[in-house]
Amino acid sequence: MRNNGLIKSICIMLAITLASFCAHGQKIATIRSVTNSDTETVREVKLKDLGKDTFRLEIPKDKIAKNLKYIDILLPDASAKKGEDGYWVLSDGRMGFFNKDSGQIYERRNPMPLYGVKKGDSAFVAIVKGLKYEFAMNVEVKGGLYKIFPRFLIGEMGQEPYQDLIIDFKYFSGADANYSAMGRAYREYQLGRGEVKPLRERVKYQPTLAYTIDSIFFRVKFGWKEYKKNKIAFITPENEPPVVVQYTFDDFIDIAKKLKEIGVNETEMCFVGWNYRGFEGRLPDLFPVDPLFGGEKKMKEAVRIAQGLGFQVVCHVCNVLSFSCSKRFSYDDVAKNASGSLNMGACLAGGRSYRLCFKCVDDKIIDEDIEKMLALGVKGTHHVDVTSAITPYPCHDPKHFCNRQQTADYMNSVGQKCRDSFGGFGSEGSCDHVAKTMDFALYVWAYPDWLGKKNALVDRLVPIWQIAYHGIILSNPYYATIDYNYVEPRRWSPYNGIMDEKIRRLKMAEFNGRPVFYFANYKKSGLGPVKEAYDEYKKLRHLQYEYMDFHGEIAKNVFVSEFSNGECVVVNYSGSDYAYNGNIVKAGDYMLMKKEE
Repeated sequence: MRNNGLIKSICIMLAITLASFCAHGQKIATIRSVTNSDTETVREVKLKDLGKDTFRLEIPKDKIAKNLKYIDILLPDASAKKGEDGYWVLSDGRMGFFNKDSGQIYERRNPMPLYGVKKGDSAFVAIVKGLKYEFAMNVEVKGGLYKIFPRFLIGEMGQEPYQDLIIDFKYFSGADANYSAMGRAYREYQLGRGEVKPLRERVKYQPTLAYTIDSIFFRVKFGWKEYKKNKIAFITPENEPPVVVQYTFDDFIDIAKKLKEIGVNETEMCFVGWNYRGFEGRLPDLFPVDPLFGGEKKMKEAVRIAQGLGFQVVCHVCNVLSFSCSKRFSYDDVAKNASGSLNMGACLAGGRSYRLCFKCVDDKIIDEDIEKMLALGVKGTHHVDVTSAITPYPCHDPKHFCNRQQTADYMNSVGQKCRDSFGGFGSEGSCDHVAKTMDFALYVWAYPDWLGKKNALVDRLVPIWQIAYHGIILSNPYYATIDYNYVEPRRWSPYNGIMDEKIRRLKMAEFNGRPVFYFANYKKSGLGPVKEAYDEYKKLRHLQYEYMDFHGEIAKNVFVSEFSNGECVVVNYSGSDYAYNGNIVKAGDYMLMKKEE
């Protein structure tokens, strides 16, 4: 068996090597297909030349065999040897140089349907345009030989392919052979097909969006059920854990007044865990507003007072999770796996969690929720947990079947309803199946301890997402840059991914993040750090309307982020001052200036 495996690997590498000798300008891909019985076939196909250094691989859906487990797509340009000049980059920002002897990354969660490789003065980005939710990315290193390729998980779809498999490979050379060009190419694709529109255009017809752009995001988490010590799968009124009250609506009013007093004039305040039984308490039920925090009348008063101070006020909800302790819970609405089993998750505050089918969310839940939340008086960029932190999942219930693309469509329907009703739609992470309706991402990365996990093959995180979406979707760069300048214990991963608050400050500047406050103890530590962050943000927030056109390391531990208005942010992580364009960027600091021409 080992010899057979070795022979297969040699055959594949020979195919890739032979393909590299193709005629100038012609590109060839190696397609490896593996059936459910582990029979393997390898063949070469010529890529279609689309012009402008772009080549297409297309496999019609009716040509994909029904008995396939998976299909791997391998390019000669996506293989390299240890020591070669260049790197690979995934859509979650993880990047690695060709400097390891062995290792493996298998990544099913792809925030954008792309990957890229640079070798010498040439690079390409692969943009998956058909079956874009059905692949896992692979970085394989054996004996110093790298292979970077997508694996389309045909056997896991639970249905015949619903789209043609399409990948476009866009090539770059010379000074453009880098991850910045890769991100720009994807941005051009998204803008060109009308999937997204820039912030500068959307503020013309989203009346609350300009305020969101100028403001910090300040979240108050009122309470939650203490469940972690004794997780209960099926919660009932008799065994439901008690609610821990952290803040009341009177506290919210007090915080809002203090923020105004200290001069934090643009603040988007968010009620988190305001719903019955607190954070994730009885989802999908939200109402009644929990009386432990003050009840609905007091919440409305808090909204009115905060708005009277000039703030926008929004709610935090979650449309993915459902718990059996809720009144609206129904097994019929839970997404089903291909086997017919329920799509279940961990035990959380409401007990065993179930993932809702988003057709059911759109048809049965969201309209009622929006109507009741509007009655509270909230307006702004409504926040929905989880939706953009995950890639879309299917539902195989025949009563409301959804493939992954259809789930993404229903998620966007929900997002658009939130935009139309409240003024904006924000969500948790950077998965871009909802890019067309999303205005703000709570964080882009949760590296190194959570989403996009740490791996020995990874040398750096690069902002390919920000290059694609800065100026289109607001964002905070890391989970760890939430509360970035508060000096408090950070005990939970990935919140403690960057422990040094000075580094967190530089990261916020490097990627031009919108400040987010969430977990800090405002009663104990005060609001001084919020004012400091707000004052710092005011100097950079005009850049939110601009595209990030280039990012790179210009000296050891010195990075530049260049924007479409001709300005740049130079961030100096080194221990020495750095001269750039006639300016001195001090060690451990950053500077906004005009970029070098």
